[in-house]
Amino acid sequence: MSGSAADHQPRRRALLVAAMACGAGMVLPAGARSDGPLAHGARMTADFDPVAAIWLGYDAGHEAFTADLAQALWPHVPIRMLVRDAEAEGLARAVLRGRGLDADKVRFVHDARAPFFVRDAVVFGLDGGRQPFVVDFRWTYYGWSNWCRRTFRGSQPRPESCARADGLDTGSLDRRFGDALGLATFQSALAIEGGGVEVNGQGLLIANAELWSSRNRNMGLAAMEREMLRLPGIRKVIWLPRGLAHDTLHRGTITGAYVGWGTGGHTDEFVRFADARTVLLAWVDAAEAASHPVARINLQRMQANFDILSASSDAQGRPLQVVKVPLPRTIERPVVLSADADTAYSNQWTAAVFPAREGRREGDTVIQVATSSYLNHVLANDLVLLPDYVAHGTPAERQQQVKAIYEAAFPGRKVRFIDTVNANWVGGGAHCATLTEPAGD
Repeated sequence: MSGSAADHQPRRRALLVAAMACGAGMVLPAGARSDGPLAHGARMTADFDPVAAIWLGYDAGHEAFTADLAQALWPHVPIRMLVRDAEAEGLARAVLRGRGLDADKVRFVHDARAPFFVRDAVVFGLDGGRQPFVVDFRWTYYGWSNWCRRTFRGSQPRPESCARADGLDTGSLDRRFGDALGLATFQSALAIEGGGVEVNGQGLLIANAELWSSRNRNMGLAAMEREMLRLPGIRKVIWLPRGLAHDTLHRGTITGAYVGWGTGGHTDEFVRFADARTVLLAWVDAAEAASHPVARINLQRMQANFDILSASSDAQGRPLQVVKVPLPRTIERPVVLSADADTAYSNQWTAAVFPAREGRREGDTVIQVATSSYLNHVLANDLVLLPDYVAHGTPAERQQQVKAIYEAAFPGRKVRFIDTVNANWVGGGAHCATLTEPAGD
């Protein structure tokens, strides 16, 4: 889920004056900002909650994917779009019209730093008066600065992109977005993207320890948890050690010749709430784990996560039910490392993106693994939108099994499929490319 390195501008710390302080039973005024407690009843909403609208982004390289998403979602939920400027809006309107959709029914918001993967830019909640608000997390461009420091140590030359990394630790896109919608903003000291925030809407947060640590390099788990418990409505945190192996942090090695391009463990790839007490967990086919090194690592990681979740309870002390969701068959392709590679493209790699200690050279062949998972689904009222992997090697029988699991987990909702593989190659997917605005009063 990558975007422009300039997606977020320097952040300023904004505090409410005393007249705007939020006590029990009060709500934040529209446009207000607070880092203190919100009103009684304020909460971060779950994806399975009622949806007011789904937001999409726009990028010329993902036009077909945007069109597919809009067409699939259109009958079920209002579509809104966050785009960079009037030119991007015009292009997005043309994409919608090309699918027979009435672009005049779409609300557009402009921001010069608008990313394509809008999920990661903004996190919503509902205040005590059931009005939406925005949770303002710090932005680190997916932990880029910390990754650069760890990857390119000693005398190894750093890519040009890393030279800009130290200025990427703050951001304000989410606050500007909230201002554009007239919404209040709750400020957190934590850094994270929306794809790494998994809540059940009733006080429980599931967090990937490796992911959150990569974004908050100067905080231990205990310090992060204290900050998490300040988030609106959060009363309990369940820590899972790691996410999927093929969701690497940026471009990186998984094992041996296998490499990936990802977020470093967003929870929306491997663990999702189906309801307040039911957790969907990515699972690995045993035969594939026995024959494929990446699948083997994933099975080990997901088994550890399963053991933790199976022994856990929600914020009210009720046990969780864990449902295993098969992963698609591993999607991979060979890539030859080249000094002439244009790394803006997912299928072009250079040896310079790897630490020198790995010993990779131009001309070497690596095997890129797509960040594929059925868990990167989208919930939109009566719709469940799932990735479609049959055309990419997953047996139809396995996908039918996944469909049956989702139909049981979300009774009364229609289950539809959409091809997401082009986004998977850069660590994204359907959930990453959509932003859920919760329904208030």
